[in-house]
Amino acid sequence: MLGLAELTFQGCHLVIPHKPEEMPLAHLGKVLIPWPNRIANGCYRYQGQEYQLPINEHSSKAAIHGLLAWRDWQISELTATSVTLTAFLPPSYGYPFMLASQVVYSLNARTGLSVEIASQNIGTVTAPYGVGIHPYLTCNLTSVDEYLFQLPANQVYAVDEHVNPTTLHHVDELDLNFTQAKKIAATKIDHTFKTANDLWEITITHPQQALSVSLLLRSTLGTNL
Repeated sequence: MLGLAELTFQGCHLVIPHKPEEMPLAHLGKVLIPWPNRIANGCYRYQGQEYQLPINEHSSKAAIHGLLAWRDWQISELTATSVTLTAFLPPSYGYPFMLASQVVYSLNARTGLSVEIASQNIGTVTAPYGVGIHPYLTCNLTSVDEYLFQLPANQVYAVDEHVNPTTLHHVDELDLNFTQAKKIAATKIDHTFKTANDLWEITITHPQQALSVSLLLRSTLGTNL
């Protein structure tokens, strides 16, 4: 199975760790292909046709986080500072499309960890596609209530009683405006944020520890392949 199990810098944890031989909770460190987040009731429509995915999160009655999180990935290249892994996603009843995916993890002393994700549609028809990652950033395993959080997104999806995303709102409407760094405190965040930017950065900061962790994201793909 593919996943980021641990990442440290000068002895400080930058992501919540788990042991590679253990089942990670809540998709810790997973790559989410061909969709991130929840699809309510596992049902979606693409190009006029309805598809039914298996429900794999029964509390939300949803199909969550794609189909490759728990599949075997193959190491295709390994160096002292990087590893490249590949996986094939065959057609299934809920997702009758074929993808070949690749993930490259690279360590750099100046820029930290880079993760490059690419997928190729190797079928004969276009395919709906999304991708996400689940690193669970942390300032050395301290309480998130103390963190300052900054996220450059002006829109956010509301959630229903099962935490499935529903309607799009301005972040101020749901009191989830983190465009300027703000303390998380008791705010519960399990939402999908939207930005028009292809390049954006998320940052958490623990003021007392003078520690910040940032995630820089760059998107070069559309929603269909």
